[in-house]
Amino acid sequence: MRRMWADHDYNIGAPVPRSLIVLDVDPRNGGNLQDLELRAGVELPPTLEVVSGRRDGGRHLYYMRPFVQPYRGSVPRGIDVKINGYMVMPPSIHPDSGSPYRWVTRDVATLPREVIKLMLPRRGSKPKTPTTASPVALASFVRGLQSGERHDGLFWAASRAHEAGVGDRGLELLIDAAEDNGFSRSEAERVVLSARKEQHA
Repeated sequence: MRRMWADHDYNIGAPVPRSLIVLDVDPRNGGNLQDLELRAGVELPPTLEVVSGRRDGGRHLYYMRPFVQPYRGSVPRGIDVKINGYMVMPPSIHPDSGSPYRWVTRDVATLPREVIKLMLPRRGSKPKTPTTASPVALASFVRGLQSGERHDGLFWAASRAHEAGVGDRGLELLIDAAEDNGFSRSEAERVVLSARKEQHA
């Protein structure tokens, strides 16, 4: 272990603290903070930030969690609302670019009320059923499920993923999405495993 650290051969993950929320901006999926600011009608205040080592503009923005279970709601695509799971931490090295993740050290800010409103469930709305087995599309579907349809919806999405041969990383996206929508991690894992068993029955 000491040799690995001495050689800078490491990557570090840490859970999202219960008091915080992370806006995970992923330009590969169209993530752009300007889209969020335009939709909310306000500028996001500067806050504690991690710049991705991918060197494509990816960012993790840490804010005070506004309420217990923020929902993805109307947040634009390419920006994940993270309250569970693990985030990559500096000085981890991105495997594709060879560049480190880095801190932009600031005090943790509070989200504007206009942005918080985007994270509320849209009453009477139902998530659009994905037409592909893309893990990202399936995870977005799971995040949008309403109370009373979450279990069956996650089971359906996991079944689609298993049918398409989605790997462990894709299944982790489903589990993370289920956690964001109120599942415990163990509950989400049980549903995903149950869907796998159903496929092989």
